[in-house]
Amino acid sequence: MFYQSILEDRSPYIARLGVLGNFGEHRHGDIEINYCLEGSFTVIIDKKSFNVNAGQFSLVGPMVAHEYRNDINTKRKVLTIIVGISFLKKHFTQFSKIPVSTPVFTLDSSILSHQKLVELFCETATLCADKNDRRELLIQGNLYKICDYLIEITNSSETVKNSDNKDLRKVENIDKALDLIYYNYSEDITVDDAAAVSGYGKSNFCKVFKNITGDTFHNILNKQRMEVACSLLSETNMQISEIALQVGLSEPKTFCRVFKSVMGVTPGTYRKKNINNQDLI
Repeated sequence: MFYQSILEDRSPYIARLGVLGNFGEHRHGDIEINYCLEGSFTVIIDKKSFNVNAGQFSLVGPMVAHEYRNDINTKRKVLTIIVGISFLKKHFTQFSKIPVSTPVFTLDSSILSHQKLVELFCETATLCADKNDRRELLIQGNLYKICDYLIEITNSSETVKNSDNKDLRKVENIDKALDLIYYNYSEDITVDDAAAVSGYGKSNFCKVFKNITGDTFHNILNKQRMEVACSLLSETNMQISEIALQVGLSEPKTFCRVFKSVMGVTPGTYRKKNINNQDLI
């Protein structure tokens, strides 16, 4: 089992349309929704196997062990949505006790909230099939609406506690540090800053952070900075020194050293291989 951080996608949420193939047992501090548009898929939650057919969706709560075992040759189409504290902020706590007695939901078209949820799932899937900046904005709006309907649906059902409170609190605390990285990577943030927002002392924070994420604070901060740098290198004409400042590193030499350690190549080499001349600004 491993911990999967939503930060790896460089966004406070994930929304994608795909086939949902095999994915080993893992857990994360976010909630995960998989709506089946075509075919079917199998999700294993806490060692129990569930089949999800077209028109149904599975709902996995924070810190719940889950995996997917599906035949890659079987036709299916699945909308995957993953959202956490960075996206939902204070509203995230309302999902701390999901899923309910069964993690698979069948939507009833005679119930208005169910009907609206199906419409949102289908519209979001269409938007995900051909993303652009404007559609990303529409997707984000839909995700908030979807979460609101999920709260209504789950609150009307018998909820059960499915994760250890202590572990969940740790993830919630560390997600505050990840939030700091995501929104403030361009600033001179430190371990002390991250420990403070997470409510830990520096030494304890470093231990908990690595236990939850599998990496150090500095490594994840640098990965986030370099991911942003990659976009700037391939999509703009910005100088290396400008990009360094943009991602929170004032010295170009330091930026180049960190970039090569993370990406395996120099910024110049990366730009030559990945530049998109049509999109340069």
